[in-house]
Amino acid sequence: MPNFFYHISILRRAAFFLVCIAACAPAPTPKPTPGFVDVGSASGLNFSHKNGASGDYFLFETMGAGAAFLDYDLDGHLDLYLLDGFDLGHLKGQFEPINLMRRDERFSWVEEDFTPPLRYDGGIHPTVQRVSPADDSTSKRNRLFRNRGDGTFHTAPPATGADDEGYGMGVAVGDYDNDGDPDLYITNYGPNALYRNDRGRFTRPDQHPDVADPRWSSSAAFLDYDNDGDLDLYTANYLDFHPANNRLCGGTAPGEKRRAGLLAIPDERRTYCAPRRYNGVPDALFRNDGEHFTDVGATAGVASLFGKGLGVVAGDFDLDGDQDIYVANDGVRNFYYRNDEQRFKDIALQNGAAYNGEGGPEAGMGVDAGDYDGDGDLDLFVTNFSRETNTLYRNDRAAGFKDVSPGTDAANASFNQLGFGTFFFDADNDADLDLYIANGHVLDRIQILEADLRYAQNDQLLQNDGQGHYSDISATSGAAFAQALVSRGAARGDYDNDGDLDVLVNHLNGPAALYRNDRPPGSHWLGLELKDQAIGAQVHLTCDDRTQFRVVATSGTYLSAHDPRLHFGLGNCTRVEHIDILWPSGQTSELSNVAIDRYLTVEAP
Repeated sequence: MPNFFYHISILRRAAFFLVCIAACAPAPTPKPTPGFVDVGSASGLNFSHKNGASGDYFLFETMGAGAAFLDYDLDGHLDLYLLDGFDLGHLKGQFEPINLMRRDERFSWVEEDFTPPLRYDGGIHPTVQRVSPADDSTSKRNRLFRNRGDGTFHTAPPATGADDEGYGMGVAVGDYDNDGDPDLYITNYGPNALYRNDRGRFTRPDQHPDVADPRWSSSAAFLDYDNDGDLDLYTANYLDFHPANNRLCGGTAPGEKRRAGLLAIPDERRTYCAPRRYNGVPDALFRNDGEHFTDVGATAGVASLFGKGLGVVAGDFDLDGDQDIYVANDGVRNFYYRNDEQRFKDIALQNGAAYNGEGGPEAGMGVDAGDYDGDGDLDLFVTNFSRETNTLYRNDRAAGFKDVSPGTDAANASFNQLGFGTFFFDADNDADLDLYIANGHVLDRIQILEADLRYAQNDQLLQNDGQGHYSDISATSGAAFAQALVSRGAARGDYDNDGDLDVLVNHLNGPAALYRNDRPPGSHWLGLELKDQAIGAQVHLTCDDRTQFRVVATSGTYLSAHDPRLHFGLGNCTRVEHIDILWPSGQTSELSNVAIDRYLTVEAP
């Protein structure tokens, strides 16, 4: 018995000793956080998105629009491109919801068990092409803002030619004709448009009508999938929706009123339908042969009938020398198209990237690829619907992708949020990749239906601790994260060339925001601008024996396009030891003993 109490005493003293160590040890020094300030209005960014809704609740009204950083005039300063919708009042009342049976003074009575056909029928609905402004002379247009080089912008003149008459959705940026300047591809609700940049003036070349996909397109990506030296184009298409098959959806009347198979929806509880009410449509892959584009989606293996694509990112995920494609689908499994000698095979199910870790599909919106854990390959981050959480997929190469979201703020911080635009970026220049998430619900009356959710939401900044774990530092990262808005497209880029990455966000029915990054003092950096068709180039940079991996891309996020320059935060490192570049052509470049805190231009061999 004495021995028993002796051992208990020893255990208590050991436990006390451990508690004392935990309590008395100095707390780890918190990482400094960047501060993001909205300078949009002060810088001359006088743009406010308009979805044009007039009460019909067409689903495309709530999906928002994209934004892009690009240096269209090649003056060394990033310009801005923002997409817009237009007023839809002239369509009001023309299209009766297909599930509406009758109305009375209080309710709309809808067919309770109405279901669409099982699959997209392959047709192109003419009503999609008819959604155009009532008056072309007064309707709003997409806007191009030229960077003056002093931190301010002015609207580029109409003669620049970058306006578009469509109901804008997304934008992709890339030099498809290999003439040295960035071109634009605009996705619309309706026919898309390709704009060739001729030294600062945009035209729509007649020889490329095939890229005007008339379906409802969302995000797009330039990539050289066949390694022939010119950029091809992938377009994610969303739903088989058009005004003539619009449905009436919303919260039911108190007491779940039903009569003879009809369900009552009060006018004050009507809102947008869920995408499950509509079929998906196939994506498109346009091959560039140097003169024309041809849709090779079906023969290349990417024209699935089961996708509802919203986000797309291209990258060499298996490091075999060609570009693969990942598509975030809304409410159905995501696609991971592995490139096998110019034909694609969807291996998302085998590779762990189709569903979340629990084996369920999520409502994928935005997506980005980046090496968040520093192991030399591209991982994936996908934003999803509220009550689903966002998903961080770690790339283990031979073992495939693994959902590592549980237990991290990559998931925890997103449960009540609905994410759209997103991207990896080194916000604090400490040599690891943080995450930006643009949030905003799709249901304008969500608070009536679910009291703890909100339509306007705060964007988020997740900080990487250097070990691949994230924490939500939005509350301490500046006024940009203190305002609740309905965010959609978001892009990263260093518009003021000060060595940190700023953020451009297009808000649904609200003013665009340009968030200037005021990084913590003492953090070093290096920027690389790779010339001569560099999309897909892989770069390893070593500084203080730590190697970072980046890939040149403008795609990713949601409906938007990034600064094509590569940005490396270096922390306290004061000289880059080595840079290795693998160009899309297979050639390599090596640089050693590189000075920091500057942008460096590198020409292809």
